[in-house]
Amino acid sequence: MAKAKTGLFYIRATIDVDTSETPQQEDLSVYVDPVNRQGLLIRQVDFIWHDKATFLPMQPSADWEAVIQIHDTTLGALVAFENPHQVASASLVSVNASATEANQDFFPDRLGMGKGEGRIVVNDSLEIVTDGSASVPANLAVTMILECQVVTLSQKDYISLALQSVADN
Repeated sequence: MAKAKTGLFYIRATIDVDTSETPQQEDLSVYVDPVNRQGLLIRQVDFIWHDKATFLPMQPSADWEAVIQIHDTTLGALVAFENPHQVASASLVSVNASATEANQDFFPDRLGMGKGEGRIVVNDSLEIVTDGSASVPANLAVTMILECQVVTLSQKDYISLALQSVADN
């Protein structure tokens, strides 16, 4: 059972989305500590898609799609949705046919509803992978917001999570 070491806090990062599959790392080393069996409990993840120049929603001027995935280990690319290392994902679809419309994931990914519930990460970084179709706007960005808490795990739980991360990678 994990014990809370901090109150809730937020980690935010804005990532550019372009036409190539782009992985990047979010450093968690200040939150994760193997010596003290500290992990990062992620309670929910929210994604805000926007124009990086104006911070307004993107205007659908063509048909395009974009995706983001967060992994708890380095996988180097987008992965299937059943992959155990996928923490959260979202996508945005813009259709500029006869009617202008955009579909997106409006609600945060809740990884736990009760106190102390969520996804515990013991790796010192998260991998964030984005990709967009050929006509994705050049100024598209997505801001990822993680609601987190630092927790202390029992030695058995910490080793179990660490071994699972290494074995599956």
